Amino acid sequence: MIIPLPALAAYRRDLESLGDSVAAESELERALGRWVSFGAILESFLMEVTPAAQTNGGDAVQHVVDTFAQRLADVADDRDPDADGTSTDPSAAHPNDLPALATLTRRVADAAEQRGALWLAYAMLDTLERVGGALPPLELGRLLAQRARVARKADSSEIADTLYRRVDALGRSAKAPELTARAAIGVGVLAEMRGNLPLAARHFEKAARIAASCGNAELRRVAQHGRMAIAAKRGAFADALAYGWDAFAAAAGNREQEADMLLNLAQIAFDTGHPVPALQGFLAALARRPGPRLFLPALGGAARAAAALNRTDVVRWCGARIDEITHVGSFAYPIASALLDLALATAPAQPALADRYVHRARRLTEEFHFHELEHHLVTLQKRLEDRVERIAADTLPSSQSVGARGDEVLRQIEQLDGELLQTG
Repeated sequence: MIIPLPALAAYRRDLESLGDSVAAESELERALGRWVSFGAILESFLMEVTPAAQTNGGDAVQHVVDTFAQRLADVADDRDPDADGTSTDPSAAHPNDLPALATLTRRVADAAEQRGALWLAYAMLDTLERVGGALPPLELGRLLAQRARVARKADSSEIADTLYRRVDALGRSAKAPELTARAAIGVGVLAEMRGNLPLAARHFEKAARIAASCGNAELRRVAQHGRMAIAAKRGAFADALAYGWDAFAAAAGNREQEADMLLNLAQIAFDTGHPVPALQGFLAALARRPGPRLFLPALGGAARAAAALNRTDVVRWCGARIDEITHVGSFAYPIASALLDLALATAPAQPALADRYVHRARRLTEEFHFHELEHHLVTLQKRLEDRVERIAADTLPSSQSVGARGDEVLRQIEQLDGELLQTG
């Protein structure tokens, strides 16, 4: 169970949980140093701002914010030191009041969370939350919702549930629909984790409705993503594609989020036996140049869809892109998963090549203990040793109807621009 800890103690917990990946990645090691420094400065800020808020009111709080703002902004600034110094990147923003400081803290905590430093992320959010009544209700609710998300990722679902209920109550009392939507999304995710799909669907639908009514595209995207996942699990693929396409539209302008939704839509197309839109969706995701977390599964998916269409040129291109990755770092799992996809794509026509991909993937699964992937790889390896003909039938799932709405989304995906393939 995750609990609030001082920044240094949280840093030590993250070092333990992240293990060898810290030593293997100098950038992650530097980031951890920034995050623990940020957390420690926040603690000093809290010690001064709390009595100021209790005795002298807003002017005293503002003075304390001004005192600490530049130190926090400097530590939070994760830009490339060789980049143009005139950049207006928000990472360098100087927080000029308490709400701006809360926004900066949430951004730094999010960066820590995305890299797996959950204890530090939780500690930062809890520290600033203790400013309490000095924070506007909307900012306090955002802090609580983000802390709940971190708790959920740290396998502390009961804590997350309690925090989401606080967010919901705050949303009602402050008449802040954004907080009501955030709470509904959080409770929906917890319900999905617990296998209660009807409850999850109701909360995601509620969040999507509220987000649309208040014009919050980010929350609409997240809520529709949740609805898509539930519908796909239920086999309601027309609904899944419609929700996913709306989430893609809500992500407009954010290349990572667009790529994420295209990856999901392409996977649904592939799983329902529609290789043409699947391939185009994966290639469109790659065209947005996402980071490794999305780039690698998009490569693997593109390879499998291409194999179903006998596009061996695309399969070779995907394999070449995987071969260019020499540093595993914290992306061992998506690399191993992409290698499994490549093995499945090449198994029917090139079993020897597929076997090489399997061996490369197994080196990673054995080193990093990815047991589920290891099981799939061992199964494939045995089939390669037995009869490749049995694998050919598994190249593409059987075609399923996705209804008129689903067909329209598939047509839209086919019209997207994809990655230009330099094949010969």
